[in-house]
Amino acid sequence: MMLSSLLQRAAASSVAGAARAGAAAPSAGGGSVPGGPPPQLYAEEQLCRPETLGRHAELPGIVRDLVEAGSIDARARLVRGMLHAIGFEWMGYGMVAYVRGQSWPLSFFTSYGNAHWIRRYFAQRHYEVDARHHEAPASSLPLLWDVSQLEASLTGPDPSERRRRFLDDLHASGIRSGLFFRLASPTHVNEHTVISLTSSAPSRSWITEGVVGQSLVLGLSVHEYLSRHARVPAAPPTARAEMSGMSPTQRYILEHLLQGRSDKEIAYRLQLSSHTVDYHMRQLRRRFAARNRVQLVKAATQWQHGEGGFGEVSQLSAL
Repeated sequence: MMLSSLLQRAAASSVAGAARAGAAAPSAGGGSVPGGPPPQLYAEEQLCRPETLGRHAELPGIVRDLVEAGSIDARARLVRGMLHAIGFEWMGYGMVAYVRGQSWPLSFFTSYGNAHWIRRYFAQRHYEVDARHHEAPASSLPLLWDVSQLEASLTGPDPSERRRRFLDDLHASGIRSGLFFRLASPTHVNEHTVISLTSSAPSRSWITEGVVGQSLVLGLSVHEYLSRHARVPAAPPTARAEMSGMSPTQRYILEHLLQGRSDKEIAYRLQLSSHTVDYHMRQLRRRFAARNRVQLVKAATQWQHGEGGFGEVSQLSAL
């Protein structure tokens, strides 16, 4: 009964969370594509919680305990205690866009996760080769996995070096098995909430039906707390692009340009026509008052690192 209630509330939580978060994370429908800016990482310390929450006797037990916890430390002890009681050690929670067959993380809550794995996962862009995103059903049904299962996928004639590095980093973090599930967003067809519980236990055989049930209750409770009873901080603009009024397409093109990619590569990665990329390049040169590609890269790099504003980069046109 509790699990059924939480699943029903999860759909409502996603709607409320989308409204409360506002522009906290880019929408897949608004131009979030693989190869774009890095995801927003945030922790419990950064969450905004309205002072008027009060006590909520009608909330499910775990959600109520999370809302009424007296401090960040108390809430962390509560979640970690429940994780350990079930048999897990870490929990990951994030928003992911699935665009053209590839996963792209929008935001990730770090407070209950494995710190080493989080650093490596995003620094090495492991999400681009993480098969769990595609093996997990696009529903609340969980995927049970362990390292040996993931290693079995590397037995082909030409295993990917990136997938090998993904597994090496997973080993180094101490993670060996886990449970992974997704919740579809009711407002953005390509977006899902991803919840991952992980353990150092070497095999998934210990994850019984009872463990799955308790894991779903805990994961859905954390989801309701984060999406309905806490406000995610606004994402810092990538290269302050939002402040400039750039379109999402121009922002992604600029990201790729600063990574040294050619117009042809940018068109391929963003699945745009060469004419569209050329048009936006002209708009970017006009915005940065740059006469050529070299000036555009220089002006955008200075602006990205705070060495110049729009009033200053316009002087580059005289170079």
